[in-house]
Amino acid sequence: MPSLDVSTLSDAQRPTGVWAASLLHALARDEAAGRRRPRLTEPKLDTWSRFRGRLSSVDLVSLLFEDAAVLHRVPFDPEAVGGALRPERLPETVTDDWLKAIESLPLNTAGADYILEQARLLGLPMRMARSDLHVMKPHQKVLELPGTGGQLAHHLVSSQKDLTLQDNFSVACGSWQELTLAGIVALELGAPHSDFATRADAADLRNPEHPLRQRSFDFVVGLHPDKGGLFRVEDQLAIWFPTAKVLLV
Repeated sequence: MPSLDVSTLSDAQRPTGVWAASLLHALARDEAAGRRRPRLTEPKLDTWSRFRGRLSSVDLVSLLFEDAAVLHRVPFDPEAVGGALRPERLPETVTDDWLKAIESLPLNTAGADYILEQARLLGLPMRMARSDLHVMKPHQKVLELPGTGGQLAHHLVSSQKDLTLQDNFSVACGSWQELTLAGIVALELGAPHSDFATRADAADLRNPEHPLRQRSFDFVVGLHPDKGGLFRVEDQLAIWFPTAKVLLV
């Protein structure tokens, strides 16, 4: 699946570039689905062209993210996501090319394929046995462990109509890449906010005083250790979350 090109960015620019490229794709897809007014996908960017004055394409990207952050601070507010992301430092030549390339992006592909592509761009694990996850009830609470960035929540909400991100899930994110993907999942599933995504890495969950350790969950889901998962069931998760069914896939 095509994505916006980040290959010309320097090592210093690349994290911001990957973050911005993934979010521009998310905004364009949101517009194509009718959940957002056409701005990126407006023919010839007519509205922007009429009032931009001396503003550059970098300014447009920053304005779009600032506007989107009102409802979804994660992933659009760089301060909330972390990772020293600075959209204003992106080269104008690169953002110019991105705006031209938006119309060539596939914006109506299946949600599962789209989230996999975003995970690939962000460098997150993709090889998970999602079909091994259980059917869950609307009243049950689920913790997704650090490492997957909301991919398991996306699968469960997409395949089980009575579940929602905001009511059923807490997604622990150990990196800016995971927070970014969790926020993209929120947009994709039409969640009203991304408050379900929490910055929490492996060290945080080892702390018995961490807020996520103080909560009761019906299920804890995450990546299996054989695939790079950070946690074991026997001497970690089963002790930390004794009332939860643990599913590592």
